[in-house]
Amino acid sequence: MKNRHRSGAPIDVEAAGCVVVRPGQDGPEVLLVHRPSSASRPADWSWPKGKLGRAHGEAEHPAVAAVREVAEETGVRVHLGVPLPEQRYRVDGGLRKRVRYWLARPAGPADPDVFEPADPGEITESGWFTVAAAADLLTYPADVATLRAALPGGALPEPTWPLVVLRHARAVKRTDWADGETSRPLLDTGHAQSRALAPLLGCFDLRALVTSPWARCVQTVLPAAELTGLPVETAPALTEAAFREDPRAAEQVVTGLLEAGRPVVVCSHGPVLPDLQRVLAAHAGDRTGERAVTAKLDKAAVLVAHLTGRGRAARVTATEHHQF
Repeated sequence: MKNRHRSGAPIDVEAAGCVVVRPGQDGPEVLLVHRPSSASRPADWSWPKGKLGRAHGEAEHPAVAAVREVAEETGVRVHLGVPLPEQRYRVDGGLRKRVRYWLARPAGPADPDVFEPADPGEITESGWFTVAAAADLLTYPADVATLRAALPGGALPEPTWPLVVLRHARAVKRTDWADGETSRPLLDTGHAQSRALAPLLGCFDLRALVTSPWARCVQTVLPAAELTGLPVETAPALTEAAFREDPRAAEQVVTGLLEAGRPVVVCSHGPVLPDLQRVLAAHAGDRTGERAVTAKLDKAAVLVAHLTGRGRAARVTATEHHQF
């Protein structure tokens, strides 16, 4: 089934990209690409972006596509920050296109001034530009609006760090498993969900995968560990049994992460997650943010909370929800 506009009209083309930022000698700089003219469009200066790919019949996740497209078009590997307003417009033959954007920063120390597009025929030039230069150079007014949303007032936004809350993937039913809760494993569909989750988690600047030691949670994060090289750390307080005995111990896991400003995934169980989310919601700042942070997570659902500061000063500046 096709995705749809809020108006109900189908979206024909899905794409994703990034506004990549870095500090520069003369203020913030952003990464732009130049596309040559083609039979269907004129040449332009715009953001690195591209259509969602497909693998095994499934559409690529937009966040994964955004990271991949930046790497392919510029050679710069990035980590995603907060989501930005999406763009919607018509392309060839009146097709409706949606492009989802994220603020992003270079992921490593590799020289980002050396650009190696995967297809030189698609991208003929790319580079870092000041905000003023980018505003003059960008071809489309919508891209200038995206620039202003990404860098309000032309200033580099305060860096954020991600705290990701994850509910484990689909597991064998309790009634179908006789060996106890600690070893109840994922279903085949759950393993497929865990594999699909891995590339998304790799889009963010995470340092570890913190999980309940019960099998279904560990199995949910293992593909991400294999893909990213992140360590898996078990926290017994995140199990259902420990939570029934001492809910505050589970809450302290999140409190400790906020105190440290530690960007990690926290994987746990349905009965435990609402308390963990309430700890985060206390840092949301307003009712809208609280509702976003405390929204129910189904199995294999992801809440990405983008935070500034740490401890009591930690603030949730944006959230994302993804379902697999």
